[in-house]
Amino acid sequence: MKNERGQALPLALVALAIGTLLVTPFLRGVSVNSIASRNYSGSMLQQYSCDAGVEDAIWDLTEGTLAAQLITSGDSVSYSLSESVNGVTPDVTVTRDEATVADDDFETGGWSGGSGWLNDWYYEGAADVVKAGSPYEGEYHLRLKDNTGYVKRPVNLSFRPGDSLQFWAKADSFEAGEEAYCKLSSNGSDWTTVKTWVQGDADNTYYSYDIDLSPYTLSSRFWIAFQANMGDPSDYLYVDDLKVVRALPGAVPGPTGLPSDDFETGGWSGGSGWLYDWYYVGTSEITDKDSPYQGSYHLSMKSSGSYVNRAADLSGQSDLHLQFWAKVNRFEAGDEMYCKVSPDDIVWTTVKTWTSADSDDTYHLVDIDLSPYTMSSEFWIAFDSGMDKKNDFFYVDDLRIVGTPGAIAYEIVSTAGNEGTRADIVIENGEVSIEAWQMGKV
Repeated sequence: MKNERGQALPLALVALAIGTLLVTPFLRGVSVNSIASRNYSGSMLQQYSCDAGVEDAIWDLTEGTLAAQLITSGDSVSYSLSESVNGVTPDVTVTRDEATVADDDFETGGWSGGSGWLNDWYYEGAADVVKAGSPYEGEYHLRLKDNTGYVKRPVNLSFRPGDSLQFWAKADSFEAGEEAYCKLSSNGSDWTTVKTWVQGDADNTYYSYDIDLSPYTLSSRFWIAFQANMGDPSDYLYVDDLKVVRALPGAVPGPTGLPSDDFETGGWSGGSGWLYDWYYVGTSEITDKDSPYQGSYHLSMKSSGSYVNRAADLSGQSDLHLQFWAKVNRFEAGDEMYCKVSPDDIVWTTVKTWTSADSDDTYHLVDIDLSPYTMSSEFWIAFDSGMDKKNDFFYVDDLRIVGTPGAIAYEIVSTAGNEGTRADIVIENGEVSIEAWQMGKV
């Protein structure tokens, strides 16, 4: 008590200034490494509400269920606080390990699609967003042709260390001397060419590109452009699924190369890290019907006799989790579905059972701790049907085995009214470190 003498009055004055702000002890155990870029402009009450949204997210990540919803790098969850703070309800978005700053998959079919940009695409000459020419994904992509096609778009990268520009592109029908370019500019006047496509690249096949932006001045109005310099209207450059991604500071990933399959190949040999293709019997299929959890395909099983399994080398691994999304439809009493594991394809253990109580035709995340089981050089995962009718359905999507990361980084963006707070935090062994904190309009 002696050391706290004189503290009551300042605390009371702060409480009066804040007004109705009520914040649970969200930041218990938090250590602050650095608080950067504070901007106190705008409504202070709204700003305090934004800060409360960040603190709510930190609490939910450490004490609640939010972390379980963010299982892989790039996963993002948005929600609104259940109660208002200072008369305003904060909206919160939390993203794991890497945050998408801006993106456009061109699926709007026009120049204003995507999110995170300062303006629509500026375009001139032979530039359009089209269905023709087999987009990389979806129905539309960007097309430049002739020697006049040109587009550019600005994004705010002033608070964005560790950014990269990622996109898919393909060139078609280039002759000798014909080129196309991807260019960058921090001011819209001085441009740097970071990728050039020439005749040798013109095989009409999409390739992935990842351009490190860290060597460039990342300004509040940073420009990305594509330019055609070909000879005639039958020469093309296509771009699809473009995004600016920020790697969050402080993340220490878990083991890499572990098996996964999002079923997007549409067949039984998809994914990576497996010893063999999926083995399947009965009415099991990989299908685009019945609303996959994400992408275009998922695993579908129905009626009795449906069974699939697959093996991976997990020898020497520890603290692994099997994660996937699953949904059940039209189960009656007595219908069941099982997930099983085995270190040898002989002795099997059921690790998850679904019944009619789970039959809501809605995807749910499943997280199975594999630490109780022997990790072998041929570790098996299986789904086995206990359904009795052909119109009983079980689905699986986005399946992967993950290890325990050394540290997980999160970007938390909280907005209330016209104000916002963006925080970068790292959670390691249950301890929270705040890497950056920006207040104002974000």
